[in-house]
This record gives sequence, structure tokens and C-alpha cells, in this order.
Amino acid sequence: MEKPPLPAARKFVDRIRALYAQNLEADKLWAEIRVTMGPLLADPQLIESSKTWPLTVEGAPKVKNLLFYEDPDYGFVFNATVRKAKSVTSVHDHGDVWTLYGLIEGHETMYRYKRTDDAPRNEGPAQIEQVSCHDIGPGDVDAVPPGAIHQEHGGPENSMAFIVRAQKAGTFKQRTYDLETGDVRLNDGPTLIPHVLS
Repeated sequence: MEKPPLPAARKFVDRIRALYAQNLEADKLWAEIRVTMGPLLADPQLIESSKTWPLTVEGAPKVKNLLFYEDPDYGFVFNATVRKAKSVTSVHDHGDVWTLYGLIEGHETMYRYKRTDDAPRNEGPAQIEQVSCHDIGPGDVDAVPPGAIHQEHGGPENSMAFIVRAQKAGTFKQRTYDLETGDVRLNDGPTLIPHVLS
């Protein structure tokens, strides 16, 4: 897949590839990628481009992501999402894949949960407990480690986010959790819409 035409995004691809080439431990790798994401989120051309992105989330479970880039050697991908104001996602994880969620515009509240039962990961009933809650705004990056259970609550205006994933959605299984029943369901993650980032 060709690099995005947007200059800041092309530079970001090169920086991530250079980090992957160092064979860093996963935690260190994604901490470094998170740091290098800052200049991209502040790039005026990216901010201007994001104003043209189509709405991808109107509410759970109808979730889509734009797909800008998939690296041919390391497999990481660039996605984006545009959430309708006050939308709330399902409680979910991203399987065993790292995800960095960088907000460009808007505000969101990120809830974190953990399982407190001993059932197998893909089976319920799951006992889920909230462990934290934090707000993010433009320029903030929320790092979601593999297996981390979370939920996003949109603010009073639409929000736009640039996403870096270690692997393309649809190539691994994710889980959604019902807080009331403990039901656990496997899914392929968001539907991907190829989109040119320019």
C-alpha cells in the first residue's frame, strides 16, 4: 500500500518504520510511537484534511474506520474515526493488538475496565469492573495495550481521531462485553473504508 500523500503522515510512516527496525520490546516501541505521534496530530494539513472525513461512528455497534495505510513489512496501519456527538461505543478490547488513539478535534471520556473472574478470555459470563476514567482532547493520545477493556464516550460535539494499530482490523478477533449479563462476543472489529489521506 502506498504511503499517504500528506507529508506529515509520510514522515510519520518513516519514523515508525525506523522504530520497528530497532527490534524494541513492544511496550517501548509503542511508547516511542506515541511520542512521535504528537507532531502529526498538530499538523495543520492533517487538521484541515480531517474536516473532510466522513462520519464513521453514529453509535454502537455500527462502527467503521477509515483506512489510510497498511505497512507492507511491519503490518501497522493508519486508521481514523469520526464520531457523532455524544456517541458511546460498546465495552470492548482490541484483541492482542496495540492501539494508539490520537484526538484531532472534539473531546471524549475514556473508561477502563478489567475482568475479575477466572473464565476463559473468549467465554462468559465475565465479571467486569471499572478501574479508571479520563478525558482527552485535541492533541492527546490514548494508548490501549493488548487486551485492555475500554469504552469511549463522545463529548457534546463530533470528534475526529487518528489511529495507529499494530495490525489491520479483520485479521484478528476482538471482544465486546455486556456489563449487565457478562456476555462475551468475538468480532472482527470495525469495518474498514479505504480513504486517501491528502
